[in-house]
Amino acid sequence: MANLRVLLAEDARDFRELLRDELRDRGFAVTAVEDGLQAVDAFRRQSFDIVLTDLAMPGLNGLQVAKACKQHRRSVKVIVLTGWDLLLEDEECIEHGVDMVIAKPVQIHVLIAALRQVVQDPAPFQRSTGVSR
Repeated sequence: MANLRVLLAEDARDFRELLRDELRDRGFAVTAVEDGLQAVDAFRRQSFDIVLTDLAMPGLNGLQVAKACKQHRRSVKVIVLTGWDLLLEDEECIEHGVDMVIAKPVQIHVLIAALRQVVQDPAPFQRSTGVSR
């Protein structure tokens, strides 16, 4: 599972850099961008296994990023991180091609497990609270 290519789209710089560094330390190849438009542009120029995107960002939101990436390559896995997971309807996520929603704040070991799970398990749409149970 190491060397998975992850596109990380997060507008909060400190959180983006923290996630990027934590994922890289665990063997993931991470490209980090600060908004949805940059995410879609990067996705079209490079190959990624997973798109990890914040929901609320300038330019395009996480659902719009998911839809654009899935239209370009259906097989990519998309995980949306959000502090507003209860406001997201499952049907809306599925329509946009989201594979998993993870609630913030997220513990890094839970995120790592989710990244591995979404690649290994072709299960339909899933939700995670972002914390260990």
